[in-house]
Amino acid sequence: MIETKRARFATEGFRIKRCNPDKTYATAQRTLGFNGEIDLSSVLVSGKASISVKIGWDPWQPEQEVNFSGVDITAVTPEDAVTALQAAGFTGVQFSIDAETGRLKAAAEDSTVTEIQIKGKLAGALDFGQCRKFGGLGIYYKSYLDDETISISITNDIKEKEEIDLEGAMGTITRMIIPVKRLGASPVITTKFKDDELLNMIQGGEYTPATETEPGTYSPPNSQSDGSPVFSLDIFAPLYGTGLSTIDQATGFERRLYYSCTGSEGDVPMDAKSWAQFAYNITAVEADDENGKLIGVEKRFEYSLDQFEGLHIYEVAE
Repeated sequence: MIETKRARFATEGFRIKRCNPDKTYATAQRTLGFNGEIDLSSVLVSGKASISVKIGWDPWQPEQEVNFSGVDITAVTPEDAVTALQAAGFTGVQFSIDAETGRLKAAAEDSTVTEIQIKGKLAGALDFGQCRKFGGLGIYYKSYLDDETISISITNDIKEKEEIDLEGAMGTITRMIIPVKRLGASPVITTKFKDDELLNMIQGGEYTPATETEPGTYSPPNSQSDGSPVFSLDIFAPLYGTGLSTIDQATGFERRLYYSCTGSEGDVPMDAKSWAQFAYNITAVEADDENGKLIGVEKRFEYSLDQFEGLHIYEVAE
């Protein structure tokens, strides 16, 4: 029997993943890319480029070369991309056209698989993770689960209670009370380490990873940027039983999954004799699924240790 009285202590960390270009939560059965026609000439060399795929908690598959030879690379369609991706030899993933949006779609072949990640310059160019508009390298998790998180504060966004009165000539009161409504949440995440890739995933901009010969670069979005990327946020925290516990005696874990978030970089001063702390201000709002059904702001889970281990969140992050 699962213990009902459990206390939460500190945080295990968090992970984020960009949503689909239609702003829906990306799942292993519905991960979307571009629609219409796109120009891939900036990412293809001799009509080819490579991407990586990760299915569930299996290791990342070796990069596979995707060949667009014979296709007008300045006017690539989703159908062209499906043909090239299917021929690339990835295992465990099926590429097709989404019936509702006409977008390129990736889905795990095994319906029990709960995660799919696609990464690389070509993945971004194919608009996985809204990368054509907001930059980035595809749709994948960025995880802070190894004591790299300092704190996560969660503030609820609410509409205050209203009291509307009607007063009679003799002073009698007729009152209508409209209760408090929760409209969303505003988590603030503070981490130990500078991470331009995480910044790009949260607020957009242009990010280029470092190589052996070139430095990494990041250009934040400017004042003329149109909107910001939408991403999901997963927060994890250990739970402990009543009485005395040591840090390694967690009895379970709490999880909060926010489906639709936007965010920005917080202030990070350069103080004397002080470690920098890197803050990210997040806004989580209500989200709809692909059928237009409201799924709310978040979903909360309480796992036993065995259930939590079954998520394989550390292996998914690798």
